[in-house]
Amino acid sequence: MYSSSGINPAAFTNGLYGASSMQASVILDQPGNVSFTNLDTISGRVVVRSVKSADVSAIVVKLEGESRTRLMSRPDQPGERPKPLVEYHKILYRVQTVFPPSEVASQAGGKASYTLPQGQHEYPFSFKVGCIPMERKLGKKLTVKTKIPFNNTCSTNQQMPMMVGLEARPATRHVKKTLPPTLSGFPGEAEIRYFVKVTVNRHSIFKENPRAYAPFNFFPIEPPRPLHSSSEIYARQKHKFDSFGDDGVKEKMKGIFGKKSSSVPNSPISSGQTPAISVDARLPEPAILTCNSDIPLRLLVKKMSDFNDQIYLQSLQISLIGHTKVRAHEVFRTESNSWIILSRSNMGIPINFPTGGTESEAMLNNIWREQVLPNTVAPTFETCNIERSYQLDMRVGLGYAGSSAKPQNVVLPLRLNILVFSGIAPPPELLARIANAKTKPAAPVNEKLKMEGRQDPDFGANQIPPTPIEAEGSTAPHLPARPGMAAEEEYGDAPPSYEDAIAMDAPPPAAERPQYAPPPAGEDHLLRQDEKRGWVG
Repeated sequence: MYSSSGINPAAFTNGLYGASSMQASVILDQPGNVSFTNLDTISGRVVVRSVKSADVSAIVVKLEGESRTRLMSRPDQPGERPKPLVEYHKILYRVQTVFPPSEVASQAGGKASYTLPQGQHEYPFSFKVGCIPMERKLGKKLTVKTKIPFNNTCSTNQQMPMMVGLEARPATRHVKKTLPPTLSGFPGEAEIRYFVKVTVNRHSIFKENPRAYAPFNFFPIEPPRPLHSSSEIYARQKHKFDSFGDDGVKEKMKGIFGKKSSSVPNSPISSGQTPAISVDARLPEPAILTCNSDIPLRLLVKKMSDFNDQIYLQSLQISLIGHTKVRAHEVFRTESNSWIILSRSNMGIPINFPTGGTESEAMLNNIWREQVLPNTVAPTFETCNIERSYQLDMRVGLGYAGSSAKPQNVVLPLRLNILVFSGIAPPPELLARIANAKTKPAAPVNEKLKMEGRQDPDFGANQIPPTPIEAEGSTAPHLPARPGMAAEEEYGDAPPSYEDAIAMDAPPPAAERPQYAPPPAGEDHLLRQDEKRGWVG
């Protein structure tokens, strides 16, 4: 286990903790820009450097995921100052002891100490991103690679971290769903992070335990997609351009301030109908967008009256609106942010209808086909204290310049509720196991899942949200939740969930993965606090 090979000393600056006589570092085998997903293997090595011989009891590596939120409480009485509330969830927790070896530890007992010689020591580790072995449920003890489960492992008996000066109490609401992606961009308010942490347990209680951690991005596998269908969901806006030209406006002014003329002005109404149109934004049902992929959007303009004048596409803006619901116990708020997919103005593109009568439809130019969702967009998710939902917002600017009417421009807003998937499809072997499990008649687990709502027959049901956008004072729309199973009793020895059980020994996704680059997490002393050391930088 001892290695004298040289390592760049800069590696010890990443998450370096501990006494001056001993230092620890975590080095991952994968490059830093890789985003891990379910069924992946996270491997690396722990490097411990000691300037002199030291007694240690164990070197432990942990694979952890945390979801933390912080909000100010509502004052119960007038004049009362609000207090910061912190809600903490350990959504992932896996432990692996790399020193001493299991056979040595079983012979020596739990309170044994081991002398670590002076020098540099390396200990490899490996975590399989997937499921807990079923043998644990049966009471067997096996030496296997632990996997990151599909569902979070949050439980009601988790240990709360020490938070000085903050009101941190155990959470009462737990959601059993797919592990959420890494989330940042809300400093001091909300954060989801994943990391590998090493702790060198010293035998003496008077000596500090060296610690180090290596963060990584997590990007979950998307759920099985429903079968393709020809149906679509849509949002629609109607508009009728004004029929008064310059002569009509002058005639109306004369009627107000002077004598009306007996002659009838030349008006567009006398020669033809005023342009009346409707604009549709349509997406395949269910409305699913994929990270780092283009948008399967259709924009249609339909005649609602018989007119011959030309209508132009003047501007077009397509934005993705993200609504992040942050909860800290009984207090919650919704943060909204947006990503501009496309923004064009002064286009002047003529809209040509196939026929001259009413009900004729023209599809707008697909200039957004080359635009993809940014790599900073996280897929739709819901975990215990943070939830993310999305809307697709479109602003269609139309122009009309009739033969006798004044030039007119109008911007029609359209908005659709959508789901965002990661683009990491489950392996074919896993899909086959899911399909096989669904075809088994009256299986006890299958019946239990039906009772708990895990099999949703209305997934992707057609929903037509109101447009334009939302009324003043309304909150962000809430996408239908998919209820999950009960929380596990313990972290390490909990029985596997249904998804974890059928994913046993399934290979990792082999397809090319989209890039995921959430905003870099800054120094957040309000949320990042270690359960043993207090503040963590």
